[in-house]
Amino acid sequence: MNPFFYLSCLLILCFSCSETDFNAGLENRLIAIIDMSPENYNEKVDFTSDDNVSGCDDHEMAYIDERVDGSDDNVYYTIRIEAKDYFKSQNNCNESDLYWTEQEQVKHQLIINAYASEITENMYFESSQFVDHPFYPTSGITVYYKLEQDEDGQDNDGLGIEYFGHSAELEIQDLDLGAGVMSGTFSATLYRGTPVSDPGSFMGVDNVPNLDLYNPLIYDYIGDLNGDSISDVYLTDSIRIENCVFQRISIVNNMSY
Repeated sequence: MNPFFYLSCLLILCFSCSETDFNAGLENRLIAIIDMSPENYNEKVDFTSDDNVSGCDDHEMAYIDERVDGSDDNVYYTIRIEAKDYFKSQNNCNESDLYWTEQEQVKHQLIINAYASEITENMYFESSQFVDHPFYPTSGITVYYKLEQDEDGQDNDGLGIEYFGHSAELEIQDLDLGAGVMSGTFSATLYRGTPVSDPGSFMGVDNVPNLDLYNPLIYDYIGDLNGDSISDVYLTDSIRIENCVFQRISIVNNMSY
């Protein structure tokens, strides 16, 4: 038998069985790329959740909560993933001033909320900004990102810059309730909800004419200025969360089983 035949079969098998590559260096961490200006694709910020060592706070955590709506048989679940990236040097609070790294002064955080009818070992969620639409998935994920301080140490007069969104994909793999860990991938498009007095000084911040901010915390939703019954997202200032991977992050299990 031709040895190249065996090699071809082996390669086909390897590629067909491939999944997301969870690198061992990502153990107990969440990493992502924050594309602050997706229209230009040239302004990106790295996100690596801070390491939980030597008494530093755990800056990547997942919470699974069981919810009821008042009826006897209607139970649903929320999955909340929280991650913070405050320290660049060594990514922990104790060694944060060992040396100066790129984007050293950046401080930011990410919160992902997903809603599920059941909890299984592997789950996939897809969401959009629509509550009921014939061509897009129903909103089932809410995402919050805050740039607390940029690479120049600016904090927008203490407000930071907040972004919100529902257009997202979340895949959870290898959820292990016994070990209390889970892994997965994530991506999302978010829209700015915080005014910025000097937009030209912040990476990716745009103040186009008729810009519409989006902040659901104060019931400020994306408007429909042209009256076509579709939110005018093109009048918002957006960012992209890309290449987000989390591996074996800790779980707080608040379910009854």
